[in-house]
Amino acid sequence: MTQSPPSNHNSLQNEPNALIHASSPYLLQHAYNPVAWEEWSNLTWQRAKAENKLVLVSIGYSTCHWCHVMEHESFEDFETAEIMNHHLISIKVDREERPDIDMVYMDACQLMTGRGGWPLNAICLPNGQPIYAGTYFPKQQWQQIIEQLAKVYREEPDKAHDYAGKIQQKLDALNRWDSESSDPLHRAQLLEQFTTLAENLDWVDGGPNRAPKFPLPGQYEYILDYHLLTGDESAKDFLHLSLIKMSNGGIYDTIRGGFCRYSTDAQWFAPHFEKMLYDNAQLISLYARAFAWSDAPLYKQIAEECIHFCEEELGLKDGQALKAGPERSEGPNHTHAGYGSALDADSEGMEGKFYVFTREELLTILSEEEFALAEIQFNIQKDGNWEHGYNILHQPLAPLQVLEKSGLTAAEYHPRLLSIKQKIKRYQDSRIRPSFDDKAICSWNALYLKALADASLFLQNTNYSEKATALADWMWLTFWQNNELLRIHRNGITKISGFLEDYACFCEGLLSAYTITKNEDYLAKAEILIQKSIELFYNPQTQQLAFTPDNGEALIVRKSDLNDDVIASPNSVLAHCLFQVGTMTSNLEYIELSKTLLNQVTKSMIQNPGWYFNWSKLAQAITLGGCHIKLENNANNPKGEWTSAETLEIAKHLPSWTTIEFKNGAQKKQIEVCANQTCFAPVEQIQQALEIALDNCSLQ
Repeated sequence: MTQSPPSNHNSLQNEPNALIHASSPYLLQHAYNPVAWEEWSNLTWQRAKAENKLVLVSIGYSTCHWCHVMEHESFEDFETAEIMNHHLISIKVDREERPDIDMVYMDACQLMTGRGGWPLNAICLPNGQPIYAGTYFPKQQWQQIIEQLAKVYREEPDKAHDYAGKIQQKLDALNRWDSESSDPLHRAQLLEQFTTLAENLDWVDGGPNRAPKFPLPGQYEYILDYHLLTGDESAKDFLHLSLIKMSNGGIYDTIRGGFCRYSTDAQWFAPHFEKMLYDNAQLISLYARAFAWSDAPLYKQIAEECIHFCEEELGLKDGQALKAGPERSEGPNHTHAGYGSALDADSEGMEGKFYVFTREELLTILSEEEFALAEIQFNIQKDGNWEHGYNILHQPLAPLQVLEKSGLTAAEYHPRLLSIKQKIKRYQDSRIRPSFDDKAICSWNALYLKALADASLFLQNTNYSEKATALADWMWLTFWQNNELLRIHRNGITKISGFLEDYACFCEGLLSAYTITKNEDYLAKAEILIQKSIELFYNPQTQQLAFTPDNGEALIVRKSDLNDDVIASPNSVLAHCLFQVGTMTSNLEYIELSKTLLNQVTKSMIQNPGWYFNWSKLAQAITLGGCHIKLENNANNPKGEWTSAETLEIAKHLPSWTTIEFKNGAQKKQIEVCANQTCFAPVEQIQQALEIALDNCSLQ
């Protein structure tokens, strides 16, 4: 647990800097720093050129623990601020608002240092080219870096320009991506991918074989697809291992629900405690689907608790109703306000303070009998199981082991554990809460839209379906304006042109909403986003989708984000959407474009599937010819429609890239299966359809 000096964000002794006019919660955190911060703008860069001063581009986000530490140590320090203000023009950037800027300077940082992270601090020439980059720096080191670089730029400017030019060449080379392969993949290569991935997995504690350890929901979705296509028991075992270990580790909040960003160790034990919408959204989808596949009650519990966390702690309940505008004048006002971005890791100047407990605190909260169980359940230690005498609540024992150790029966255990959690939560509610970043990000809300749709289908809960449709409608009204998608909504204002991530994730979310509602309006809107994405982002020469739109701001390089990470590559997400919508609408151009996009990464995907797992799922779909299920309703019989439960029975047995389409007007209720470039005669029974699908889209 890192403790920082108290912040002077609201101190009256400092005059506010230019960030006082920002809307970003992260920028507003720095509005009373003595550093003369400015927002990123053309005017700021023009001033840098006119004054011939070095520029600091300092990038972070509001819930970043080490961003807070560096702020307290350096940016709130008057001596450091004086040095910065004398030598630099200092720009603060919220990476969640401007991921395009963050991606460019993160590349530079990794080229210069071999590592990255936040806070990200890049010192640049007035033309934006970096000459130095790094992450967190202690105060004295930071002061020395600034003064040394300023001296070099003042006395040997050619040296600085030469070095910047070399870094620029490397950045250009890094972002040139030649087409790797146009040869179709074969099934043996798809089988080899899992073998390659398995070499880098942790077969003891689950997840990747490294620390720190991040949940990678898309990677587990790929592993589940692989198991369904092959029957490989090792893939199934690894999936169960990872899902159980993550949910029992300290990275999961067993009291309030929701996953933290990552664990600092390899056992999922000690997290940095920030909790993000995008992590939890994808993990909801994963655990809900895993429940439908396995019937394991734990997975349903985790999905439901994560939804409860998002609704209670990230939901923007007090947002203003949307007012009618030029494109929405005929619709009613909507009071849905979307979901904010994240909860901070810190509170009261301490990392994790809100979430951890001393043994003495728990003794005062709980009865003697309850504490005896909590001590076993959560591995409570007298001197703490973490830092400074604090305990991170985690669950290293299986329920049967807890029963054996505590001597309780199952009938005694469950109500007592529930009472323990309720009492701890009430006590926790009296603490000072971590700060909440309440900006709604289009792509992250889209991931939660997909999560609600998936939970509705896989948990068979109509309440989640209602939440999904309300969110989908609010998002379209809020983010789709003047024939383009915007990225950020806060305090009634929507701004910043959307990036490929926003278009791709929203398209994916709308397709998920279509599956649960059968509302073709969502399918039509998904196609609008696809067409706009091609118009704004696709480069026929490189055969790639850029991260930034053609009409967007020009940075020192224009990136294409091709790697699948905690959030999958927006290129791979949109490529999936192209394949699915192309299949449902018989648009061969979409299908061919999805294949073209896959060709750009085929070689890298085969060599390193751990960072191309969403592409690997697309490779399965394309190589196996897709799996398209048409559920045809009997238009003359109101009872002859496919139910949500029947849709689930099909979906849970098939890979995630399966396309499910609903058709009206058939003479009877039936299923048509198209797989491996062949459409088969319609059948009436689900089991018949599954046999056809699995026989024809299998890797066995």
